Amino acid sequence: MTGGNGTVMIRTGRILIYRLYDIAYEIDLSKVEEKLKEAAKRLRIERRPFSKAFEFTNPPVVFQLTGREKIINGAGFRVNVYSRAYEYGVVSIILEIPVSDMEIARFQELALALEEDDGIDRECRDQLTQVISILGDSLIAPEISSFEEDYTVFFITALSPEMDMNEFLSRYDISKLMLYEEEPLSVRIRDELMVWRFSYHRNDGVVLTWDNALIMEPSGSMDIPDILEFANAQFLELRYYDHIVDRELYRIYESISAKGALSIWKIRKYEELAAKVMRTVAELTDITEKIDNSLKVTEDVYYAKIYMAALKIFRVKEWEGSIKRKLDLVARVYDMLYREIANKRTELLEAAIVLLIIVEIVLFLFRG
Repeated sequence: MTGGNGTVMIRTGRILIYRLYDIAYEIDLSKVEEKLKEAAKRLRIERRPFSKAFEFTNPPVVFQLTGREKIINGAGFRVNVYSRAYEYGVVSIILEIPVSDMEIARFQELALALEEDDGIDRECRDQLTQVISILGDSLIAPEISSFEEDYTVFFITALSPEMDMNEFLSRYDISKLMLYEEEPLSVRIRDELMVWRFSYHRNDGVVLTWDNALIMEPSGSMDIPDILEFANAQFLELRYYDHIVDRELYRIYESISAKGALSIWKIRKYEELAAKVMRTVAELTDITEKIDNSLKVTEDVYYAKIYMAALKIFRVKEWEGSIKRKLDLVARVYDMLYREIANKRTELLEAAIVLLIIVEIVLFLFRG
């Protein structure tokens, strides 16, 4: 179907709205599967013939929640709701809004209305409350952090008239859709968007930005949206743990200041502090390595490019570098404390030896 003026129509597609939250130190996914039983399914990413394109160390668990009808711009839409639980404490809420036989201009208006809808955040928070209740004791050290991420995917499976990605981009200015603008944008802005464009076949393609992605995928495969969600989950956790390292550094310095200068009378307190510092380094190193190693690219170059591009857009390597530098600083604090404790122990031992010598001399003189 095409509009009377020959405009592009989206025959089938959907808008995917993501909200990601950190709700626990860890999630026991085996327990989650036990709770959900047949309702849960392990996430599998497949793109034939690349059936082994990605390898998860512990695949997240996805399950469907209760959907509803929603009025947007005066029209009714079905909203399907899903959630995905990740081993390292992240949960996503996904709102899926299917569309059909919609002019691209209306699709753009729908996207803008959803972007400006404050009720989306409230709705996702309500769904999160339900998810936390469902997960129950599978949450290890549960605590909802103030950190969250949002992302949107514009997913097109069929256009009318049929056209490949190049023709679609030549007929429609996607910058208005992806930057939520009603007026045409400059050529420079449109060109900058194309820096993050990828295609595997002529009739498919992906354009990435910090806030959203446009995906044309005639097969309907959800592989790429899943990859982008996974990258967002990694980004969220790195932001969160960068904050945790900052907080622990502050606490360590506060503890050192409160305890005052190290003396032989304070060795026990400083030993306890040094042990805590070392535990902090070990725990944070373990969780950041778990995040970094949770998904590995094995064969599919196309997926690898998209995944690495998303990580680059989110500046994941910079966040990893920031955490590593701060953990190195914490480790140096531990080394400093350890050396100070060792020195004070030596001083204490020397004092004990001197005291024993004095006692021996006094006893010798007393017996003499």
